[in-house]
Amino acid sequence: MMNVTQSFCIAVGIIGLSGCQLTTSQPVSHTFNDPVPIHDYQLPVFPQGMTSLGNYRQQRNQDIWYWTELENHTFQRGENLIVQVIANKPLSQPPAQFSFSLPANPGERKYNSIGAYQHWVSVMPNGDRCTYSQQHTKRMNKYLSIFIHHCAPEDQHNLSWLDNLKPSFFLEER
Repeated sequence: MMNVTQSFCIAVGIIGLSGCQLTTSQPVSHTFNDPVPIHDYQLPVFPQGMTSLGNYRQQRNQDIWYWTELENHTFQRGENLIVQVIANKPLSQPPAQFSFSLPANPGERKYNSIGAYQHWVSVMPNGDRCTYSQQHTKRMNKYLSIFIHHCAPEDQHNLSWLDNLKPSFFLEER
């Protein structure tokens, strides 16, 4: 835990009166746990229909981050990830550590068992298709933000798995 210290200073003109007072505001808590491997059923949303290479959870201050690495035939960093963040408010972009961001233009809107989501498809110069997706849901007083970046060769590109995302038992309990 770290206290934030601020200094308030005043100075008064001709007579040369000056002074400073140190004040301490509320304690600021920073918690960062190392990522831990977890099972599929421990994710808030289960990536049904996709092969996962690994799932991880990490506590970051008041947020909990989950991410899933999916099979990656393009071998580009930041591709083929599902990032899920439980926080006090919905996130508009995935955390920067995951090396991808969502397009600025509005995406196509669809629905799955979690609710509404939007997705974008970009065709790369080599013919690969990259899908970006964003979805938010609220349980109790927390938001779950889901971000997906998945790239595959054109003949293996399939969006049906986005429609089949399912909440896990963990999310249903929240």
